[in-house]
Amino acid sequence: MERGSGIVVRVVRPGDAAMLQSHCFVKNTVEEMAARIDENLHGYAEGEVIPLVAEVDGVVVGNAMLKRNAFGLCRHRADLFDMVVCGEYQRRGIARRLIEALRGHAAQNGVTILDTSVRGGTPAEEVCRRVGFQEYGRLPGGIVETWDKCSVYDEVFFWMPTQ
Repeated sequence: MERGSGIVVRVVRPGDAAMLQSHCFVKNTVEEMAARIDENLHGYAEGEVIPLVAEVDGVVVGNAMLKRNAFGLCRHRADLFDMVVCGEYQRRGIARRLIEALRGHAAQNGVTILDTSVRGGTPAEEVCRRVGFQEYGRLPGGIVETWDKCSVYDEVFFWMPTQ
């Protein structure tokens, strides 16, 4: 568990489902979040997943997860998924704290490269750049949101070393 600036970064717990749903994953149900947490904790027990949340004053306001690459030649890499910080808590260093914690866990487990991708032209793209990720590619029209307006985004690929 990491503390500082009122932010606590820790491994997700089964009891976090309702707060994660209401603050980070509003398009999911609490039951879907509970199932996702169970699956992630199973992967954590096997050393393949690192599922973290960020709390401020006991309220879960952020989420991030690393999943180690299963392919033998790429075991030194892990993918960053589900990086979400509740809107009213953005721009307080929470994303940076989650990424720093994941980098530390990854480095301790022999992971040397973190990969992620985000929607181009969104705040997530800028966050990746600010925290030290480097862009290595872009797929035009690579992300299509199927809800609301069916928005289309470039998928922007980033990497960063764990050390």
